[in-house]
Amino acid sequence: MKVFMTMYVLLVSMLCTESMRSQSLRIEAYVVYENGQESEKNLLSEDPLSEDIAMLYNIDVGQTNPDDLEGVTSTELKVVIQGEDNVDVLIKKGKKTAVNKKGISIADGQVFYVKNIRCVPVEIVVKKGKKTLGKRIVDFQCGE
Repeated sequence: MKVFMTMYVLLVSMLCTESMRSQSLRIEAYVVYENGQESEKNLLSEDPLSEDIAMLYNIDVGQTNPDDLEGVTSTELKVVIQGEDNVDVLIKKGKKTAVNKKGISIADGQVFYVKNIRCVPVEIVVKKGKKTLGKRIVDFQCGE
């Protein structure tokens, strides 16, 4: 019984540590408008295990965006990722790979810019080995 209890405590401790490690991951996304101005609002929640989907709508005449800048279209996404060492970062723009970095350190934070995002979803995935630490999608839709 004592051995079982010790194993249980060890398992719970490992799970809590793994959960804390995953929660130290931060993925942020900011719109960059065609006039070069960056949004100050992070489009994504702070929970790295939440599979957020942020949806933005680019409109040809008059825009609706997080900063209420009329007449400005977002064409670029600034992605800021901070977490641990030796992770893989994959950022896809639609079906195309925009960023594919393997075994990098994001302990001090890394910034990635994804260009030409007018009408395609951007998917951000951070993995350590085969384990997904965080996944986010910013879905850009277009219309008139």
